[in-house]
Amino acid sequence: MGIFSSNNSKKETKKEAKPKDKLSLSKAQAKAVEEVLTPASQQATAGKADVAKASKGQAGMSYRVLHSPHVSEKAATLSSHNVYVLNVPVEANKLEIAKAVKDLFGVTVEGVRTARGIGKILKRGRTVGQRNRWKKAYVTIKQGQKIDLYEGV
Repeated sequence: MGIFSSNNSKKETKKEAKPKDKLSLSKAQAKAVEEVLTPASQQATAGKADVAKASKGQAGMSYRVLHSPHVSEKAATLSSHNVYVLNVPVEANKLEIAKAVKDLFGVTVEGVRTARGIGKILKRGRTVGQRNRWKKAYVTIKQGQKIDLYEGV
């Protein structure tokens, strides 16, 4: 046997055929195949997801628009007047904020005011840095409605 001689018996490998029937698949795989193939199961799972989504008041990207409630004495005082203070991204505009509050909390938004903080430059000797930029939104909601932001804080 030389270096360049081909020995086909060692190199030949058969590819195993993948099982196509549900009986030879594992239980998890069979369930996945059944869910994908039957339209009734797709409609049932889609309906459950929509119901859960509507009941929780979730709305996909709205969580990215509202970072957190702004906790301060002024914010607590304003909440008794149906004005809630929220930390939001600097890029968010008033329409996005109003839509996010409506989708997440299920309340009617009457107005949105925003306040922006500029990231000031700090110098300490030779070191130069910058504070973070920030933005907060004052969201006014309809009289008689309430958002439980400070529950458990």
